[in-house]
Amino acid sequence: MELHELRRRWQQQPASSQIIEQQELDAILARQSDGIIERLRRSARLELYLNFGVLLVSLALAWLAQPFWVRMLGWVLVVVGGVCIVYLWRKLHLLRRMDDPAGDLRAHLLRLASGLRALIRFYFRFTLAMLPVTGFVQVLMVASTAKRDISLTTLPGIALVVGLVVLLPALLYLPVASVTRLYLQRLYGQHLDRLEECLRELQSS
Repeated sequence: MELHELRRRWQQQPASSQIIEQQELDAILARQSDGIIERLRRSARLELYLNFGVLLVSLALAWLAQPFWVRMLGWVLVVVGGVCIVYLWRKLHLLRRMDDPAGDLRAHLLRLASGLRALIRFYFRFTLAMLPVTGFVQVLMVASTAKRDISLTTLPGIALVVGLVVLLPALLYLPVASVTRLYLQRLYGQHLDRLEECLRELQSS
C-alpha cells in the first residue's frame, strides 16, 4: 500500500478506529523504503563502476604518458578515483545495512539516512577541493609546453599560479558547486528526500 493511500484511508476512518499496530506500520515502511533503497544502490553501483574505469585510464596515463603534466594529471585522477571508490564502497556498505534493522526499523533507517547525507556532503566538498589541484596541473601544463621557459618564481610565473590556482577556481566555484549539487540530488538526494519524508509521515501517524 502506498503511503499517501494509507494516510487517505486513515483520515476517512472514525476516531475510534484510528489504531494501527506497530508491526503494520513497520511493514508499510519496509515496503515503501525497499524501492527507494534499491534506486540508491543502483546509483552507487553505477558510479563505482565508472570510477573503476577512471582509475584504470588514470593509471595508464600516469605510467605511459610522455609529457610530465599528463603524468601528473594521471596521478591526480588516480587519487580522485581511489577516494571516490572508497567513498562509494562505504556508501554501498551503509545501503546494505538498511536490510538489517536490528530493532526499531524507523530509527535504523534514520541513522543510516543521516550517514548517507554525511557521505554526500563529503563528496560535494571533495569535488570543490579538487578545483585548485586541477589549476596546479594546468600550471604545469602551461609551464612545460610554453615556447619559452617560465620560472614560477618570476612575476609571470607567480601571475600564472595565482591565475590558475586561485582566480580560476574562484570563478568556477559557483558553477561547479551548482552542477555537483544537481548531480548528487538526481542520483541520491531525491531518493533520500522521499525516504525521509516517508519516515516523518509515519512518525506523525
